[in-house]
This record gives sequence, structure tokens and C-alpha cells, in this order.
Amino acid sequence: MYRILFIDEEQETFDYFRDYVENSSTKDQIEVITLFPLDSKENTIEAIFKINPDAVITDFMLNDIKEDIFYNVPYNGVELMESLLAIREDFPFFVLTSFDDLAVSQSDDVNKVYIKNILHNDKEESKAKAKFLDRVLNQIIHYKSKLQNSQKELLELIELRNLGKATIDDEEKIIKLDHFLELSIDKRSSIPEKYKTLSNFDRLGKILDKVDILLKKVDNTDGK
Repeated sequence: MYRILFIDEEQETFDYFRDYVENSSTKDQIEVITLFPLDSKENTIEAIFKINPDAVITDFMLNDIKEDIFYNVPYNGVELMESLLAIREDFPFFVLTSFDDLAVSQSDDVNKVYIKNILHNDKEESKAKAKFLDRVLNQIIHYKSKLQNSQKELLELIELRNLGKATIDDEEKIIKLDHFLELSIDKRSSIPEKYKTLSNFDRLGKILDKVDILLKKVDNTDGK
């Protein structure tokens, strides 16, 4: 079961999204979690990390309709997405919008911005609806696979080094994999790749432990 966090300022839109998922062919693979945007972008990002979803979908205009929240939201969905991706690289994050031109112009990745009308019943939009959820699930699977494969390769290279059989290319690969996994956990605490050395075994061990914890939180049942 994949946990998808949906962020919006309207309770009604939460209901639309739940209905949308319930009427999809992927409903048995998805658990929907909802969250109102908090009063600061930083607080919302911390809330996301505490929830530990497999993917995030957010509305673009988070300060538009103020019927269910009674405070100002000084950021939009694209700004939230870009800030989170600046911390956890490649995390599956999507923005729904009724204002596609504005959202696309603000986003560094136009492939993460989708028109919000996919949530409403429209037979002409059925293919687009299926493609959107499929893309979300595929991004989750791809993200998890990259972490798993990198972790596995790093462990194999470290074992090769411990046996005294690692080449210079293997040692350079260890640094690159270590750097990639560190960026995937939290870019705020990562060390620039050019400053890393091969002698810090303790730090490598800590990175692998953190990746193992993250993978278990991402999806400990392989989506089943």
C-alpha cells in the first residue's frame, strides 16, 4: 500500500481526491492522507517528513479559499515542492492547478504540474486521470528502486574494499553512491562530494543506516 499525502486548503477537495482514487483501478494500492497547508512553508515540510508519505500531491493556490483554515498561507504548491526537493532530491511530488500557465512558469519541472480538473467526473478526461495516478505510482516505484539499487551497490563495493579487491574506479564509485544517498536523505546536512574521503567508515555506515530506515518508511510492503 502506497501512502499518498494530499495537501489543499479545502476539505471539499480532499473529498474529491478520495473519490477520484476510489474510482480508479489503482485504489487497492493507495492510502490517502490529507493535510491542510500550515502557516509557514517550513512547518508544512516538517509535517510532511513526520507523516513520511510515499508521494505528495498539492494544490497550487494554497491561500485561495479560506473556509476551512483561518490563517494566511504565504506560499503556493510549486514553492512548497521546490523547497522540499531542495532537501530530499527526486522525491515524488506533484502539483495540481487550475492555473496551469502560472504554475508551469514557476516550476523547474513542468512534468510535475497537472490540471486540477482530473479530479472531477468527465468521461473525456478518463485517460488523463488514469495516466496521472499511474505516473504517481511509477514515480514512487522508481524513487524506491533507485535508493534500493544504490544502497545494494554501495554495500557490495564496501565489501569488495574490505576484501582488499577494490579498484580506483570502485573507490570513486563508493564516493558517488555515498553522495547520491546522502542527497536522497537530506541535502541540508550533506557534505560536498569534492570534500569527501574514502577513509570515513563511520559516516558511510550512518548513511547506509539512514537509507535503510528511509526505505522502510517509503514502503515496507512493496506496495502490496
